[in-house]
Amino acid sequence: MPVTYHSRTGKIYYLHSGPKRGGGVQHFFSTKADGTLADRVPDGFEIYETVNGQVYLRRAQPKLIFDEELAQLRQRLAKPRPGFRYKMEARGNVITIHEGESRLSELMGRMPSWALPPDEAFEERFATYQAVLRFTLVDAERRLFAPERYCFRGSVDDWITLGPPGTLAKLATRYMTHLGKDSFFELF
Repeated sequence: MPVTYHSRTGKIYYLHSGPKRGGGVQHFFSTKADGTLADRVPDGFEIYETVNGQVYLRRAQPKLIFDEELAQLRQRLAKPRPGFRYKMEARGNVITIHEGESRLSELMGRMPSWALPPDEAFEERFATYQAVLRFTLVDAERRLFAPERYCFRGSVDDWITLGPPGTLAKLATRYMTHLGKDSFFELF
């Protein structure tokens, strides 16, 4: 049975295998079902989906961030913020918070009255996300993280440090309350 993966955008990806140019076997994902399909994920690899729905095969990554730390942030992101949606991504020693929006509700408001408004699953499928806040693990023993936010000024367009490293609980309390508010852009 071929390996398939359903992304949050509703696409089905098929894992293909084939010869490399220099010898050996390569694996890759495609939305096309034709060709040589793999029946298992190769040892030492994992399926990875980015917050914007891109799917690829990558080498298995070591877990530097604890599940309890991620759960702590997920709990804070679960609180609804009108007009915004959030996703979290842990890669290596960095936890990144992505802010997204879907303008489908606004678009549907301009449609004829017979058009059905989109539901949450439909909006999530078409939402796009932008990284806005991140916490970088700088001391693995004491579990200290450095907070940064993305600066959207044309002259900067990069990550800026928000303050000294601290525990994830303290940093989340201090900075995540600003998500979806104008006060977020005053943090530096």
